[in-house]
Amino acid sequence: MFLNATRNFKLYIALFLIISVSIRFYTNIVENGENHAYQSVRSKLTLQQPSKERHISSSDRSMETKNISDKTNIFLRGETNMSELTDIRLNDGSKGFKYGAQFQKFNTSRIGNSKTEADNCTKKEVLLSQTNLPITGLVSFPGSGNTWTRHLIQQMTGIGTSSVYCDGSLKVRGFPHECQHDMTKTVVVKTHETRHFNMFTKIVLLLRNPYDALLSFANFKTAGHTGHIPEKVLIKASNRSFELWLRKYVNLTRSTIKAFKGPVHVIQYETLQTNMSRELKKLASFFDLNISDRDIECTVKLQEGNFHRLTNEKQHVELLRAVYSKEKLLRLREAARYSEKMLKDAYNIDIDLGGHTEKILLQGF
Repeated sequence: MFLNATRNFKLYIALFLIISVSIRFYTNIVENGENHAYQSVRSKLTLQQPSKERHISSSDRSMETKNISDKTNIFLRGETNMSELTDIRLNDGSKGFKYGAQFQKFNTSRIGNSKTEADNCTKKEVLLSQTNLPITGLVSFPGSGNTWTRHLIQQMTGIGTSSVYCDGSLKVRGFPHECQHDMTKTVVVKTHETRHFNMFTKIVLLLRNPYDALLSFANFKTAGHTGHIPEKVLIKASNRSFELWLRKYVNLTRSTIKAFKGPVHVIQYETLQTNMSRELKKLASFFDLNISDRDIECTVKLQEGNFHRLTNEKQHVELLRAVYSKEKLLRLREAARYSEKMLKDAYNIDIDLGGHTEKILLQGF
């Protein structure tokens, strides 16, 4: 009986051990399966969601972020040179960056695919430079497109332009730094007069064909930046001051060549219209500013400013023929050829100041 009890006890012990081992083995299988399933799900989630280093979420686009990867993303999009990138605080409290002397606000609408960016150009906020710039004169005869050219320069650079005249109507309509006293903070300074040359380090000489320049000036004298006046009034104004204005037109180029000894960049209004991208790139180089192709592209798309007088070409040609007699047309042609020769001799550049307008007006002469 005692032997039977002992035998039964050993049997129970063996059975208990077998059951324990089986339970432990089953538990390991379940745990391993769950862990494998978890890893599998985690891997799928990882593949479905890009890492923070590769994905720019809305929070990453916040103006307050200082993560260096955000700066790298801006650099890779061609905004600026990474070695020159510095955070700044703008006047409205938002953050931006500067490179060299140029400033640009962070624009989250520009973070995306290239097609979206190309279709969404926005007008830049015009700021003063935080570093001193060479005082550069934007010199032109009145009516040569000075105000429109300033608009293009501001859109391209994001830096304000100023004027020696402080025109209140311009200050409130797109040129907030028109009356800026510290001209080292603006990219160009408007003038029509040689007496201001002594304040400039460099000059951009803006030229327009004399036929349109004198007509536009006569229009401005009577109707302002964008208005139009009756033909009779325009003819009367032109007759009264034609010879004076023509002398001033020629003398401005002559005085720039003879009196100013610093760097001069000559730009033609008509060429700026027909080949804007190329001419803007030349201007950016003359300003010694880093301007991206994107900035050039958007400037071309947003080229119309608040002070660009719109007119029908056919009506414009008819008006020119009404205002200028045959004698005046010949005098204007003479002035154009003389100015072209001066520019060729001084700067070795070939400019056709008569252009398309002259060809139309002087047909049959």
